[in-house]
Amino acid sequence: MNLSKLSLIIFLFFCFPCFGETRFSTDIQHVEPTHWWLGLKNKSLQIMVHGKGIGSTEVSSTAPGWKLQKVHRSGNPNYLFLDFEFTAQAKPGVYKIGFKSGSKTQFIDYEIRGKNEMAAGARGFDASDVMYLIMPDRFSNGNPGNDFPEGALEKPDREAPFGRHGGDLAGIENHLDYIRDLGVTAIWLNPVIANNQTQSSYHGYSFTDFYKIDTRLGTLQEYKRLIEKCHQNGLKMVQDMVANHIGTGHWWMSDMPAEDWVHPAGNPLVRTNFKIETVVDPNASPKEREIFEKGWFDVSMPDLNQTNLFVAKYLIQNTIWWICETGIDGIRMDTYPYNDKEYMARWCREVLREFPAFGITGEIWVDQPAVCAYFTEGGLVRDGYKGTLPSSTDFPLYFALSKGLSEEGGWEAGLNRVYVALSQDFLYKDAAKNVTFIDNHDLSRFITTQKGNVAKLKQGLAMLLTIRGIPQLYYGAEILMAGDGASHPDVRKDFPGGWPGDSLNLFSESGRRENVDSVFRYFQHLLKWRKTSQAVHKGSFRQFIPVDNQYAYLRKYQNEMVLVVVNGNDKPGKLDLNRLADEWAGKYRKEVIEVISGEKFDLSGNELSLPARGLMIFEFKN
Repeated sequence: MNLSKLSLIIFLFFCFPCFGETRFSTDIQHVEPTHWWLGLKNKSLQIMVHGKGIGSTEVSSTAPGWKLQKVHRSGNPNYLFLDFEFTAQAKPGVYKIGFKSGSKTQFIDYEIRGKNEMAAGARGFDASDVMYLIMPDRFSNGNPGNDFPEGALEKPDREAPFGRHGGDLAGIENHLDYIRDLGVTAIWLNPVIANNQTQSSYHGYSFTDFYKIDTRLGTLQEYKRLIEKCHQNGLKMVQDMVANHIGTGHWWMSDMPAEDWVHPAGNPLVRTNFKIETVVDPNASPKEREIFEKGWFDVSMPDLNQTNLFVAKYLIQNTIWWICETGIDGIRMDTYPYNDKEYMARWCREVLREFPAFGITGEIWVDQPAVCAYFTEGGLVRDGYKGTLPSSTDFPLYFALSKGLSEEGGWEAGLNRVYVALSQDFLYKDAAKNVTFIDNHDLSRFITTQKGNVAKLKQGLAMLLTIRGIPQLYYGAEILMAGDGASHPDVRKDFPGGWPGDSLNLFSESGRRENVDSVFRYFQHLLKWRKTSQAVHKGSFRQFIPVDNQYAYLRKYQNEMVLVVVNGNDKPGKLDLNRLADEWAGKYRKEVIEVISGEKFDLSGNELSLPARGLMIFEFKN
């Protein structure tokens, strides 16, 4: 007998139980992760097993390359945590794990797959990308058959502002051509993971099962197909994740794995104080810092305790599972500072160790750049904390743009707000990795903050697409969808034309009229131009002090330069070019193209006339 046949016999002997083994039966309800992969740098795996009385059993599982290292009993007799280790001899296959009680043994199958090819394609995101944020329930209903699937706790009601409206993954897939043709390069979806709550579950941020797609949105196979089609269309996929909390409907809440799995709710319930500053404040009250981190985000959102090592391991493995299973390109981590900060630093390290090119940004909702930078890799920190977050959501710049364009100029107002916000970039190791935006699913839509002024919307968009960072757009901004963030459903309305029978279809060019058509074409024109500009993707950023609420900045890369000039006033003005001309005099061709109009300009004069609420983008090339 040759060596290869002998190895196979040994493998089968250890992987499969002997015939005649007496078995007992317990109701094993959950085994997570549901399966795993070879080829990862971390050769260990921790499996959580949940079933009545499973904690009192003896566990065995042995096969070449697969070793049970340790069995952890959590205090709840219905749980076990099993530590396995892979060696170079491990092969893809179905492994047997035995649970013995007395003389009887029950076996489960556990699948180990080969080196994952989906995750190998995860491309990350950078400043060459523009993300398009979609709330799946409110974008398009491509499959009405999944609006109220078996087991769903909340009936669909499109008339209810906080209800389920029926948007799904199929609806997004049906409109990939619209998204692609708009000119963005990536899609960020609000969470698609199971949220089976009794009410207000449409937004997706109350997970009830970390290993399932929400059935109202579709299936795991549909999600994987959507990602594959995105990649085929030159679009990346960014998945929204939540580590801070779960929903009260999560199955853990009826049988907690350990007493300290979630932070105690308190009586009355203790909610977080939402003061992110307590994490970084050297003078903060320890009690208030504790309330921030351990208080529940909402009465329906139990707060996970990541200082519990099993919770931490579970969440890290779950992230890696989604990357391997689906081939997503990046993650936006919700409520990043509300988690244990040491855990989050570890989470980033372990994910990026496996997938160095993977994209991660963290939601840090504050208006102080120093607080955002605190959590990022290489951020300016003096208390010894070593953040590992590659990218922060740039709320400080958002506030500066939103307020700065909506008010008159001044020493601390108008476009000076933008200048001051960007002057703080020294706090970051690389501010170009920040995700920038003018609105999102939690904020008033930009057209609303600008009181319906389309010229200001166009200024905000053009600045977003040319200032340093990774721009993010919110679905519907391109068709003038409005909404006041004081009521979340008001900024999460259905996309017109996404439902059968809609009287207005703004996915279709024929449905877009007047201002809507003008704004859509403006978005599309700038987005398609941005794809071609290496100066915007990779260039340095230099800004000039706003004078009379007129602001200018440059992007430079090799032989390319982009100059952006903005008039923040409601009347025409003249920009003094003498302050800027040293940047291009004698270095570029005399005639330059203004990107928005396509017209040629000679900027060798002393001043440039700007229309009221005007913005110009000049592209210089040698």
